[in-house]
Parts: sequence; C-alpha cells; structure tokens
Amino acid sequence: MPVSAPLRVPVELRASGRWFRLAEEVRPDALLLAQAAPPDIAENGGPCDVAFHLPGDRAPITCRGRTFEVVVGRGDDERAEQRGVRLLDLDEASRARIETYVRERLGLT
Repeated sequence: MPVSAPLRVPVELRASGRWFRLAEEVRPDALLLAQAAPPDIAENGGPCDVAFHLPGDRAPITCRGRTFEVVVGRGDDERAEQRGVRLLDLDEASRARIETYVRERLGLT
C-alpha cells in the first residue's frame, strides 16, 4: 500500500452536483475524506470529477475519481463509509507533485 501523508484541504467533487469535502490524507493514488462522500457519488462509487490544491501549490490537481469504502470508528461504532477517493487518470506531473508532497510532509527527502 502506498504511503500517505496528512492533508487538510477542501476537495471539490462533481457529478450530478457539486460538493466539497475536507481531505484528511493523500497518497499518489487516493484521498481519504474527513466525512463520507455525497450520496449521489457514494451510491455507485462515482465516477466524479475531483479537484484540490496541495498546500503551497498554485495549480490544482484535477482528475476523475471513484469512491471506495473505508472502515471508520471503533468497537460498536465501527462501520464502513465511502470516504476514500481513488484518483483515476492522474497525469504523471500531478502524481509526481503528490509524491513530492508526501515525501516532504513525512520527512522522507
């Protein structure tokens, strides 16, 4: 599994509407959202358009995405929610920007 880094930025999700969710983590192939994806997207796993900015980066990361389930909560509160977003058709330059952010954020450079 790819290494992820904390990320606290708004993510725009577009399908039949437009929604914003806060990202909690990023890795080169996916985002983890702070709350479940909107029902219009989560019910069929996407696809949706995804856009967000890495901290300090003026150019947005844009691509298509599909949601996936993530286990949240503990004990009796444990449940699966559509909080993950796979980043599809991400161009190499955007993937490299995410990889650089993750390495720098985790002190791996």
